[in-house]
Amino acid sequence: MENNKQYIEFINTFQEERDFFKCHEILENIWIKETACNTKKHVSINLLLISVGVLHWRNKNFKGALSVLRNSLNDYEEMRGEIEKIGIDSYKLKNLVEELLIKISLNETYKEVYLPVF
Repeated sequence: MENNKQYIEFINTFQEERDFFKCHEILENIWIKETACNTKKHVSINLLLISVGVLHWRNKNFKGALSVLRNSLNDYEEMRGEIEKIGIDSYKLKNLVEELLIKISLNETYKEVYLPVF
């Protein structure tokens, strides 16, 4: 149950604090605890990459944002169930990432992004 608390902390940090680097740290800790760094195929990695991508976009690092957000879609279909378990609508999240990729590729100015939570 400890990781559930950490996922809630991640969601609150993303939605309210807007501290995407802290989101990265929270998710990295979950990944280390759950996988001992033995795989990158894990829900925390997908969410971590989304957080980092949004941070890059906010910092006007368009190339970095595009790269990281594209990578967040790796193994995404396999992670849908896990994303749903932590209270995030996986279909809306994928659509959000795809929309962000378009906006960022057009060098659009950063606009606040929120997770589609249930």
